[in-house]
Amino acid sequence: MPAVITLGILLVTLVALGGLRVVRPRSTYTWAIAVTGAFLAWASVFFWQLSLPTLLPVASWTPATLFPVSPALKMDAVAWLYALSLTGLALAVILTSPVRLTGISPVAWLGTLVLTALGILAFLADNPLTLVMIWTAIDLVEFWNALRVAANAEMSERVVVAFSLRALGTGFALWASVTSAAVGTTFLFETLRPQSGIFLLLAAGLRLGVLPLHLAYQAEPVVRRGLGTVLRLTAVASSLVLLARLPQNAFTGSWPLALQTFVLLTAVYAGWKWLTGADALSARPYWLIGMSALALAAALRNNPLGAAAWGVALILVGGATFLYSARAPWLTRVLTLVALAALGLPFTLTATGWQGALPWFLWPLAILAQMLLLAGVARHLLSPGESPWSDLPQGLRAAYLAGLAIFPLLAVLIGLWGWAGALQLGVWGAGLMALVSSLALLGFFRRFSEFSLPVTRLSGLTHGQETLMAGLGSLYRTLRAVTEFISGLLEGDGGLLWTLFLLVLFILIFQGR
Repeated sequence: MPAVITLGILLVTLVALGGLRVVRPRSTYTWAIAVTGAFLAWASVFFWQLSLPTLLPVASWTPATLFPVSPALKMDAVAWLYALSLTGLALAVILTSPVRLTGISPVAWLGTLVLTALGILAFLADNPLTLVMIWTAIDLVEFWNALRVAANAEMSERVVVAFSLRALGTGFALWASVTSAAVGTTFLFETLRPQSGIFLLLAAGLRLGVLPLHLAYQAEPVVRRGLGTVLRLTAVASSLVLLARLPQNAFTGSWPLALQTFVLLTAVYAGWKWLTGADALSARPYWLIGMSALALAAALRNNPLGAAAWGVALILVGGATFLYSARAPWLTRVLTLVALAALGLPFTLTATGWQGALPWFLWPLAILAQMLLLAGVARHLLSPGESPWSDLPQGLRAAYLAGLAIFPLLAVLIGLWGWAGALQLGVWGAGLMALVSSLALLGFFRRFSEFSLPVTRLSGLTHGQETLMAGLGSLYRTLRAVTEFISGLLEGDGGLLWTLFLLVLFILIFQGR
């Protein structure tokens, strides 16, 4: 099966890189092996189209009374769409890594391929149980990496809070399975009940930082262009794929309208912070939240294709922006065209992005959010980079160009072929308005770079985020103090007596006395 071949290529590449690192740590073939493996994995994803859809059973857990659902994988158009984008991102990261002084690291290439494999497994997940298991693996990788580079106790605390919020989102997904089992239905994406839809939406919203709005990594550790980009985009994309798995009529009633309003306000705020950020890497969390909010808004309009389109645009447009370090004027103009994929124009990647019933009074918020995000992409691409193009050695230019060329290539290809959202007219008026307004805003911003009044007006939202994170940090410190107190109590001289007391107490509680 093509998906098994893709995962097998990644596994063989990881084994080869790991073995070479042990046997010959300074080998000059390491980068070539990483590039070859990433390219073969990316190329193999194209062959998924020959056998879509295909179910890939992983294991059959017994007894069936305890495990009515077993882990399973399924190749379909949505999995192909995300896998093609993520493997393309991994290949681009490895190809462009020699240009970055901090990018030449076999460990970083190993991490890139591991995250890519986990991301593909998340895209292939055929039921929420499988997806939750892979979410946990990705969260643990991110948690370990963040703790490893945390510079102080405050940063470590933020890492723990971020992990806790993601774990809470995973808990909502598990609770959705409980509500489904309570009415006697098997918890599958195809048989999702409306009562479970709200919990899955909260699971995705918490993991993405949109519901409620929070930035656990507002002062994130330094995870820069290469592995940091793959880590952040994989974690977000593995959560966004859930929105494309929800049935088309999962959200009914009046509450989706209220959530759409909040989500679009979040997108506007994130778009402004992305536009006015000092650089693309420091403002990266706002790009992730802004595009994720647009995907959530599409899911709330019962538009899973639109949610998938915004999720893939997040990977491709964001990847091109974050990996563009050595600048040349002609290359900047070419990469700026990648932003067209996120405009919603006919026959583009996000042509389906604005389909669905959106009330007239929310259209200004939607266009404003899209305008700010796109203007921010253009501004960051046009800003000075880490090094000029002329400083690159001749031998590295070809690899660097090949890596960056993947993003416009995939953006054009996915808009025209391979899934149900290809070759769509969409709501072309919204895309045209976003294009004109983005160009006007970018020109105004570049003409009056000292314009700062909106930052003052939005500072209350930033204070609200800091208050939320401070409250979560206080809760974490309180729980840690309680845990340390109980641990000291049980490990002290009277620990045995306290253990027996608690045991008797639990027995009495369970007996109902």
